[in-house]
Amino acid sequence: MKMKMLPMLLICLLSAPNVAAQESVLKNHLIIADSKIHPLTGHPSDQPRVRLEKRGERTFVVGSILINAPREKVWETLVDYDKSPELFKNLSLCKVIGTEGEVKLLRQLVKPGGPIKFDYIVRLTETKPSLIKWSRKSGSFKEVMGSWELEPIAKSTSTTVIYSIHLDGGFALPPWLLASQVKGYLPKMLNALKAKVESTHQGMKS
Repeated sequence: MKMKMLPMLLICLLSAPNVAAQESVLKNHLIIADSKIHPLTGHPSDQPRVRLEKRGERTFVVGSILINAPREKVWETLVDYDKSPELFKNLSLCKVIGTEGEVKLLRQLVKPGGPIKFDYIVRLTETKPSLIKWSRKSGSFKEVMGSWELEPIAKSTSTTVIYSIHLDGGFALPPWLLASQVKGYLPKMLNALKAKVESTHQGMKS
């Protein structure tokens, strides 16, 4: 994050209504978990399900949704990184800019709204067709850690998709504040993925 952006971010943070109350509510809704990636409890749902989860010292926003398509089709959509901005509207750039062995270096430019933008590079690993994981290498934020996990549904061609993300922007953008923002837009993000994959899959079947 560029230094000239900090005053604006600080103003937004300090002027947010009921900041202490928001932080308290978020903390009260945390679910303690180990460091392993695992699905939300309960049956898969066509509607997005989102929660906060504590993994060690980090807070992750975890969302899941049932997509009526094989996980290979979901995988194909997720790893088409150059086209991700067409699917996820808060992304204006998503591009592989290099490699470190089997690790891909992915640059992402996120524009959540207004003049604010986040430009960073993550190290990304793929375990086809079940898991995509990434962590911050450089750029905006103090920490960026996330994953996509794809789980096939037994005796069907459907897939449970689980998205996890932890963001820490330091003093100006603490994890609890960023988690609140992600929790708000994650359902739209999961619905967009579901609509894209299912429409593509149905088109191929017809």
